[in-house]
Amino acid sequence: MNPRIIAARNDFDDQVMNRLQRLADQWRPLALPVIDATPEGVTERDPAPVSALIGASGILTRLDRRSLRAVIALVCAAGLIAGWMWWQGRPRAVAMAPVLTAEGSAVTGTGPASGIVGGDVVVHVLGAVRRPGLLKLPAGARVDDAITAAGGVKTPKALSSVNLARILVDGEQIVVTADGAPDGGQGAGASPGIGLNSASASEFESLPGVGPVLAQRIVDWRTTNGSFRSIDELGEVSGIGDSILEQLRPLVHV
Repeated sequence: MNPRIIAARNDFDDQVMNRLQRLADQWRPLALPVIDATPEGVTERDPAPVSALIGASGILTRLDRRSLRAVIALVCAAGLIAGWMWWQGRPRAVAMAPVLTAEGSAVTGTGPASGIVGGDVVVHVLGAVRRPGLLKLPAGARVDDAITAAGGVKTPKALSSVNLARILVDGEQIVVTADGAPDGGQGAGASPGIGLNSASASEFESLPGVGPVLAQRIVDWRTTNGSFRSIDELGEVSGIGDSILEQLRPLVHV
């Protein structure tokens, strides 16, 4: 190693040791007498033990250069660790995630009011269609889909006998009349009476025992719960008891 570097390092070590010695001398307190109370009275004890304890602070000044470097390295490392721990534990601002509001168009319902239960629906199409019979269609399909699956109508006039936009209900029967009369009429192939799923409130008023209030309740039940699946479901309408239901049974159909 270069002799100049060795000499410079030795000078630096001597300066550090001299400064530590001066600091130890400045902070070394004077030896104080220790008073011990005894039964004989108060006497003064030898201050030598106290001086010995205080003199232990001068151990640092009696270290050799290698030991002194080790002590300085340990002090620096402890300072770095303390600083790192303080930096990690300092309070930090936490950014809150923004709340997003999605906007979109309305989605058609799939609850009881829409008549969609889920899965497939099976309907019976008969009358003026090319292939009458049972059909399985996906939930949410409409009467127009059922008629198309049945091969279409035999005459264009027959399309006016049903509501093509109505959503299908599992287990229902769709009657397509050749003369275009509604499925509640008495045309060829039509079921007798009033259709529970197609009649209006005024049509229900023509039934015995059904006034304007009860007719509106039937329409409201159909709007809330979906299409009627059987005539027996009329009994769930408020105001229709067993006696009225038996009177209406031969006059209505689903």
